[in-house]
Amino acid sequence: MTIEDVTVGNKHEWNEFVEDHFPFVGAFMQTWEWGEFQKELGREIGRYTVVENEKQIAAFTIVHFALPAGMHYGYVQRGPVIRKDVADDTVITILETIKLWAKKQFPRFVFLRLEPPLSTLPQGLAHRGFRVPPYYIQPRYNMLVSLHANEEEIAASFHPSTRSNLRRAEKRGVSVLMKPAIGQDDYASYCLMMKDTIRRNSGQNAYPGDEYFRSLLRTIPFIGDTNDQHSLLLGAFYGYRDGKPASVHFVLFFGKTATYLYGASHTEHLKAKVDTYLHWLAMKEAKWRGYEYYDLGGIDDSRWPSLTNFKRQFRGEETSYIGNIDIPFNRVSYGAYSLLKRFKHA
Repeated sequence: MTIEDVTVGNKHEWNEFVEDHFPFVGAFMQTWEWGEFQKELGREIGRYTVVENEKQIAAFTIVHFALPAGMHYGYVQRGPVIRKDVADDTVITILETIKLWAKKQFPRFVFLRLEPPLSTLPQGLAHRGFRVPPYYIQPRYNMLVSLHANEEEIAASFHPSTRSNLRRAEKRGVSVLMKPAIGQDDYASYCLMMKDTIRRNSGQNAYPGDEYFRSLLRTIPFIGDTNDQHSLLLGAFYGYRDGKPASVHFVLFFGKTATYLYGASHTEHLKAKVDTYLHWLAMKEAKWRGYEYYDLGGIDDSRWPSLTNFKRQFRGEETSYIGNIDIPFNRVSYGAYSLLKRFKHA
């Protein structure tokens, strides 16, 4: 089993493997375009494949993050992507191979963080230097709505209050526009909504910095008239009430799934149920384009009780995975890092 560097490889072949072998939740984080987005943020990345008997059995993108004293750690967001037909013992061998390779390849890494699409840690890995920390980076639980039924049947599956809110939005002058591009005025409007949302949440800021969004808009192509399900595309859904900006949702499209990424809204328009209507319009758009699922994003009863309850009203399937698995290379530095992380997440 060997690991090959394909950082400047073939985008189509890379995305095809990710699409074919990743579950319906989180695949976008291992796409070619998401790697380019990470580079736009100023982070070093590397793309690699795991090959056995001349057959590709896994793929992963490592993103390099800086730590103090010139150290770094590697982060494989929602990966590695592993072939669906490999046996459980082969999965263990793949992860062990990545561990040994990364330790030699990246001497400045304090640790390597993986997020494989597994429900539990394979037996025996805990004794081989793999650790599951008491916190997670990407949401461990997501709400996934199937788009296989027709629109009427999908809407009928929602909680009665959600169906009522959709009707209320239409009666209260709510309209939605999917933007083919984002201008300065559009982005400024979104920034104002983020500030309003943070105030509404007692000052708790769940958003990344300004450069994150600017890099996202520069790097990920807008879906527009394109319907290439093998590429990562961005949809910007702007909701209005009586012609005034009320809410914005950013949705990523890839493979079989449309994924809600971030959103913000003005408090004065909450009673018009614009956010509920935006999710529904995004679902309809995704279904029309041939996507099979709509991922409402992370849920967590402890961290986001109100948001989790809102998403559950769409009555999708609750999916889960193991979360992040850390492989410490420098145990002293990793211990100090973990202590700070536990304090932060306490």
